[in-house]
Amino acid sequence: MRPPISPDILPPDDFDLGLVASDIDGTLLLNWKPISTATIDAIHRCQGAGIPFVLVTGRPMRWLAPIAEQVPDLGRVVCLNGAVVYDIASQSVVDAHTIDVPTLTEITAAVRVDHPEARFAYETLNGGFIDREFVTGRPREARIIDDVSELTGEDVVKVLVRLETSDSQAMHDLIDPLVDGTCHASFSEPDNGLVELAPLGITKAKTLEDLCDHLGVAQSQVMAFGDMPNDIEMLSWAGHGVAMGNALGSVKAIAAAVTEAVDDDGVARYLDAVLDARPNCP
Repeated sequence: MRPPISPDILPPDDFDLGLVASDIDGTLLLNWKPISTATIDAIHRCQGAGIPFVLVTGRPMRWLAPIAEQVPDLGRVVCLNGAVVYDIASQSVVDAHTIDVPTLTEITAAVRVDHPEARFAYETLNGGFIDREFVTGRPREARIIDDVSELTGEDVVKVLVRLETSDSQAMHDLIDPLVDGTCHASFSEPDNGLVELAPLGITKAKTLEDLCDHLGVAQSQVMAFGDMPNDIEMLSWAGHGVAMGNALGSVKAIAAAVTEAVDDDGVARYLDAVLDARPNCP
């Protein structure tokens, strides 16, 4: 039997939990495995207590189907690192922030000045597009283009960049200064060699804040879970940010608490401990 979560890492007694926000990959599940029964039970326990559970992910909409199959009663999802709000129940886009073609041209040109080997992929509301030499694990899901001008008329919501390295942090450190002022750079895996570019000013935190305003939930009432640098703004913004035990050190450093790793049901264990401490909570 696992030891209980230490009371020392739980929120203060006066924390009024009004909404739970959680990343997906590396937080709710690992390596595309199903969400554990314990985690699904914790999600439903939150919902039963009248506490919304909101997914906040870098995934595109088309990668949410396995989640919807397991937890079909989720509502709005913040996806693509904040660029899109998607309603799982109706399978429809509620809101989207896009990058226009002139800005895409500026971004790609700025990166290629210093890194001519750079290759790009583009996530749109109509699916994925990739440069001809962009390496992807799902080539059949993407359409090949030879120039960004071919994206005219498409709603581009995220750009992915590859260089000749698998070190995502090193890539981010190279690319971020080049695109400052045109988009927001982050990464969601340390060794997949991808940097993710969102529309300027858009982060998981910004879109979650807008959603909370819509729901009437105060920043101080939000508990957020995450594991990677694209979660840092969200964990910093939330009233109580919780890093996973498997999170990168940079994420743990800014979190209010660190729970168990994803393989040890860290989100479920932490939420159950928080809910157990609430009076009259089912």
